[in-house]
Amino acid sequence: AQGLRAGPFYPAVYRRPPAMAVPLNNITVGSLKIPVPTYDRSAVRPGIVHLGVGGFHRAHQAYYTDAILSRGGDDLQWGICGVGLTQFDAAMRDTMQKQDNMYTLVSRGATTEAMVIGSHCEYLYAPDQPEEVLQRLSSPNTKVVTLTITEKGYCLDLDTGALDKGLEAVQKDLATLKEGGSKLLTAPGFLVGAALRRRAEKAAGLAILSCDNVQGNGEKTESAVLEMAELAGGEELKKYVHESFTFPNSMVDRITPATTQAVKDLVKADFGIEDLWPVAGEDFLQWVIEDKFPSGRPAWDQVLGGTCMFVEDVMPYELMKLRLLNGSHQAIGYTGVMAGYRLVHDAMADPLLLKFITAYMDCTTGAVPGPAGIDLEAYKVMLRQRFSNAAVADQLLRLCEDGRNRMKVACLPCLADLRPETAQPFAAVVAAWILYLTSSADNKGAEFKMSPEPALGEFQAQAQKAVEDPEAGVGPLLEAAFPGSSELLGKVNLPATCAKLLTQMKAGKVAEVCGGVSAA
Repeated sequence: AQGLRAGPFYPAVYRRPPAMAVPLNNITVGSLKIPVPTYDRSAVRPGIVHLGVGGFHRAHQAYYTDAILSRGGDDLQWGICGVGLTQFDAAMRDTMQKQDNMYTLVSRGATTEAMVIGSHCEYLYAPDQPEEVLQRLSSPNTKVVTLTITEKGYCLDLDTGALDKGLEAVQKDLATLKEGGSKLLTAPGFLVGAALRRRAEKAAGLAILSCDNVQGNGEKTESAVLEMAELAGGEELKKYVHESFTFPNSMVDRITPATTQAVKDLVKADFGIEDLWPVAGEDFLQWVIEDKFPSGRPAWDQVLGGTCMFVEDVMPYELMKLRLLNGSHQAIGYTGVMAGYRLVHDAMADPLLLKFITAYMDCTTGAVPGPAGIDLEAYKVMLRQRFSNAAVADQLLRLCEDGRNRMKVACLPCLADLRPETAQPFAAVVAAWILYLTSSADNKGAEFKMSPEPALGEFQAQAQKAVEDPEAGVGPLLEAAFPGSSELLGKVNLPATCAKLLTQMKAGKVAEVCGGVSAA
C-alpha cells in the first residue's frame, strides 16, 4: 500500500440534493441522498478515546474507523469518544452535540463526493468534564487512545525533548495529580491520571497512538507521559506506565485544509445538508502504524483499499513523508505566498515554482531512506500531482504556520546528508521564510496576514536585520532561530547561500530566483 487513492467506501454517491437543505442529526440522516452509516449507531461502544478532535482526525482516523464499524458484529466495540482539551474546542463540542456526533466528509479528486461519518459516539469537553474524561480513559472498554494535539500539545521542550516543567499547565497538572484531583489541563496529565486509575483497578494494557505529524511521534508521547508519571507518582508509576502502556509510532497522510464557508456552501448546495462543520480533504490517504497494541485494535488495514499498514518499523515511511511531503509544503508555502499566490495549486501552476519544488524534492531524496517496495521517483511525481489538485484548494498560509518548528523537523535534518552544491533549494526556502517574516505584502503588492509563528519573539529582531543586511544578518538569525545548528548549517554553507538568494529575492522576483536554483 504505497498510499492508494481510496475510492468511495459506500457503493453509490448521489449529487442531486433534495428540494431544501436539512440539518444533520439522527432524525434527518436517513433521508439524505449521500452514503450514511449503515450500522446501528446506538449499538456502538467507545473503545477508542481521541484527544483533539480537529479536521485531520475527522478526515482520517475517524474515516477509517467508520469503515470498521460498517462491518458490524464485534467491530462495534471500536466507537470513538472524542475529547476537546482546550477552551477553543467549545465550538466543536457544540457542533457535535447539535449533529448527534455526525458530520459530512467531502473527498475531492477527479470528482467531489460526500458521505456522513458516524464513528464518534460521544464527545467530552475536558474544561467542563475532566472527571468524565478520566472515567472514559480509565474504562476497561477503552483499549486505544489516539491523539492529534499538534507538537506543542505534548508539552515537550523542543530543544531538549524533555517534558517542559516550566509550563504553567504542566505545573498545575502535577499538583492536581499529586492531590488526586481530576481537573487536568494537558494530554500527558490526563494520560497519567488514567494510569493512576487503571493501575488501581488492574485494568488491561492501553495503546497510546499519536497521529500527529511529528517525527517519532510515539516516542515523544512516551517521553512526555513517562516523565509526567515519574514526577507525579514516582518510579513505581513510571514503571507501571512503561509496562502497561504502549506508544506506537505512526505516519499519517491526507491533505486536509481548514473548513471554509465555501465548503459549507458546497455541502448545502450539492448535497442538501446544513452542516455546521463539515470537513473536506483530498482523495488520497495513508496510514502506517507500528503494531504494538496490548489489548487489541481495529483492523484498519482491512478497509479502505488497504491504505493502512501495520509494520514493525515506521521510521522509513515517516522520514519519506516528513522530508518529501512536509518539507515540500514548507518550500511551496513561503515561496508561493511571496510570489503572489494564496492557494497551493495556483503556486504549483507557476512553471518557475514547479521547477523549484521539483529541485527541492530531488535534493531531499538523498536524505530519504526509502521504504522497501516504494519507488521514490514515482512518490515525488504523485506528491506534485497532489499539490496541484485544484479541488482541494489548500491554503498556502496554512502551510506557513509555525514555520520555525516545522522546518526544524522536516527540513534541517536533511542537511546532514547533503553537500553545499545540492543544498541550494534549502537555502531558497530559508531566504523566502525570512522575507515572509518581515513582509506584509507579496511581490505583486497584495497584503497578507502572517500565519501564527509562536516562537517569533525569539528571533524577530534578527530577522529584520537579516533582511536589511543579508550578508551580515542571516547567520545570527539562523543561530537564534535554530540554536545549536551552526555546524550543520555551515557544513553546506547555507548562511552564505541564503544571504545571496535573499538579496536577490528582495528585488521582488521570488519565483524567478527560486526557478533558478538547482539540486545538482
